[in-house]
Amino acid sequence: MQTFPTAQDVQHLAEVVTDARDEAPIQRVLAATPSLLRGVLPVASPHCWCFDRPRFGSEFIPDFLLTQQNSAGFEWVMVELESPTHSALTASGRMSAKLTEAIGQINDWRTWLRENIAYAQRELEFSRIHAEIPAVVVIGRRVAMDRRQTDRYRELSMRDHLSVMTYDRLIAAAKAVVVRGGR
Repeated sequence: MQTFPTAQDVQHLAEVVTDARDEAPIQRVLAATPSLLRGVLPVASPHCWCFDRPRFGSEFIPDFLLTQQNSAGFEWVMVELESPTHSALTASGRMSAKLTEAIGQINDWRTWLRENIAYAQRELEFSRIHAEIPAVVVIGRRVAMDRRQTDRYRELSMRDHLSVMTYDRLIAAAKAVVVRGGR
């Protein structure tokens, strides 16, 4: 993985997110410039790897699997992208169908890891991965949320090793990595 994204990389991502009707073009940008995903990691380490659409068996494919190595060993994060045009929440503040579906996928991946951990670690070479690794769902845009939804969204971002973030937050995190990278 390129060490840090450039300001131009972040600008390109922002433009693609603005024009995107689904997650496919965003997936392509992030796969081509995976350093844009550094902001979802707990701490940006110089030893970081990104797996674009890794396979968990024959039926499960997260959008991205990130890992970094630090003094504690390997830290892993699963990333699921949803459309920037879908909201994470309904008008009443409940989880939207798309967010519920994304969380269901993450639960399926975690179940697969629990049942196949030795295979994942040895055969797939996902060193020290475990079933309870953090996961991130990226969905929707910040401007689509009112204050009540923002409060509920914040609650969702702090449970079950799961973060829900808007594409605006992903872009802001990528910008912060550019700044920390000295560019």
